[in-house]
Amino acid sequence: TALVDVGLDPVDECYKKGKEFGLPVHAAGDAEEIAEASAAMFTGKIRGLQIARQLGRDVGEVPPEWHKTAEVLKSRPGATVTEEIPETHEGVFPVFHCAQEIPCNPCTSICPKHAIRIEGDDILGLPTFAHEDCVACEQCVAICPGLAVTLVDYREDWGNPTVSIPYEFPRVAIKPGDVVTVLDTEGKVLGNVPVVKVREPRFADRALLVRVKAPREIAKFIAGIRAQEPWVTEPMDQIIDRMADDEVVCRCERVTAGQIRALIREGARDLNEVKAATRAGMGACGGKTCPNLIKRLFREEGVPLAEVTDLTQRPLLMEVPLGAFAGVITGEGPTHDVPVTHALAAHEGGL
Repeated sequence: TALVDVGLDPVDECYKKGKEFGLPVHAAGDAEEIAEASAAMFTGKIRGLQIARQLGRDVGEVPPEWHKTAEVLKSRPGATVTEEIPETHEGVFPVFHCAQEIPCNPCTSICPKHAIRIEGDDILGLPTFAHEDCVACEQCVAICPGLAVTLVDYREDWGNPTVSIPYEFPRVAIKPGDVVTVLDTEGKVLGNVPVVKVREPRFADRALLVRVKAPREIAKFIAGIRAQEPWVTEPMDQIIDRMADDEVVCRCERVTAGQIRALIREGARDLNEVKAATRAGMGACGGKTCPNLIKRLFREEGVPLAEVTDLTQRPLLMEVPLGAFAGVITGEGPTHDVPVTHALAAHEGGL
């Protein structure tokens, strides 16, 4: 599994405006920085305590170990190691196809026998397992966010063990009796094997658990199922460096690269000018997607970004009914011929 976060921007407009106006504001999650999801949740706990203390609540100090854990969760991946495949060919046990030290440990808490442990003093280590304790519950297979755990069961057929594989595709995509192509962690084809069972347990969180029968020689090396033919993801014959004029840059307002490119060639150097002329950035996403693409168009046209004025940030803090501006709801506005009850009804009906 590859996690690619290219192009993601912090959702921090409200936070920056608060700092600009001297308000006591705190940021957590994607408002603070783009990081792993569990890091966002953990920094939220820390900020929650800090806000409670600021409001005068007696919640105590933030435990020092919380800050340490947050830094570990936000840290870059550690060393890449050679995948260790168990040598045994008997019983039932999970295989951890983990080859890099990352902050991850759901498998340790989900195991009902507490047989999975993390090497080292923090959660950056790789998981290890006590083989004699496995009860074949498949919960570690289902819980792994990286789909990096399989379960190999030799108990019924030593020569052709059953392998449980996580599969995050619709149930209609696979069924018992299908023959699927299985791969190792490098994407190498190991062979074609039959599907014997497909489960969708509640604890799997929308993932399927696919059981296949595989020859003993490849069973422990199976890491996944090929979901599509190789030609689908083959590289193009040539690299496309420029966006075509008919490509949509702002999906919300359906603004094309050609429209924006024309403005740049006419001398536009302000994203606010581009926004006013084309509506690019006025859509429902709040301008979180297209600004980077528009800046790319400036670069393609040879305009240094140092000469380009960025969008003015106007964060939406809360929805305000139109009646509030007229004083209809609060009763502070001018007298109207229309009874207040009718105005309120109009407001509630979508004025």
